[in-house]
Amino acid sequence: MRSAQPVLAYAFNVGSKDVTIINTATNVRIASKRLGAAVKWLSNEQDFFDGRLVWTYEDLPDGTVDVIAIDLPKVQVARRVRAGKGPAHSVVLTPDRRQAIVNLAGDDKLMAVDTRTGTIVKELSVGKFPCDLDRTADGRFAYFPERDQDTVAMMDLTTFQVVKRVSMGEGTRPHMLRVSPDGRFVWVQNARANTNVILDARTLDQVAVLPVGRAPVTNAFTPDGHLSYISHFADNFISVVDTRTFKEINRIRVAEGLTVIAFRPDGKFAYVAATGVNGVGVIDADRQKLLKLIPAGTQPWGLIVAPTRGK
Repeated sequence: MRSAQPVLAYAFNVGSKDVTIINTATNVRIASKRLGAAVKWLSNEQDFFDGRLVWTYEDLPDGTVDVIAIDLPKVQVARRVRAGKGPAHSVVLTPDRRQAIVNLAGDDKLMAVDTRTGTIVKELSVGKFPCDLDRTADGRFAYFPERDQDTVAMMDLTTFQVVKRVSMGEGTRPHMLRVSPDGRFVWVQNARANTNVILDARTLDQVAVLPVGRAPVTNAFTPDGHLSYISHFADNFISVVDTRTFKEINRIRVAEGLTVIAFRPDGKFAYVAATGVNGVGVIDADRQKLLKLIPAGTQPWGLIVAPTRGK
């Protein structure tokens, strides 16, 4: 009888363009492999896996963005499509896995790439500096912050058109967002206002405003959906928020410069990329306490736990 394959965590290091691989059963670094691409913000909260390849993006030195597909077992870029002017923040697959949608902040656009042919099939001009992207599990709607005009927009993915837009308040700088697992809410991190705002996913009405730390950047939900972990780029802790009460219940001290958080499928451990110390923090999710910092490459920024299933 074959033994079960280990569940691995992959930290994508922007500075060294390599990948740190961690065995989540032992929480030990088992390999570091050269990727040759700088991957930011890749997260389990996104729908990025087509059954064979991981779809994400790379910001290039000339200011352009490539949508890329990674063969994860080989740690190799298998496909590359030039998309437009960056930076980008997210690539999200449609439920049929036939299109990869990317935000192009420098072009003020969203763009859809055919995952089979690599051709650009849709473009949508939006507000100033679209920053991040997430969709509902059924693939009907997507949401994205328009950072430089302090708004969040909702788009119908069947028509590829914006159907609703809401102001977050002057100078708030909405940075990233995530749709809750039940599809009812959109969690928005306002980087300059230092708040996490929860919107009703249908109306975009504000349900709750939660003061957090300095420069909140993104969040991840526990596998049971009961808690949300919010990371901060200019602070050294994760805010733990009860998703039923929208109240902060704890702060987990880790390190400076936190980016993406990912959970092991059973919810026992959480992993956070800590760019400030070139490491990956391992968190005991039951005790909500940092267990250890695992050395990574230079500037770990994206982080996923795989194998993984999409929304």
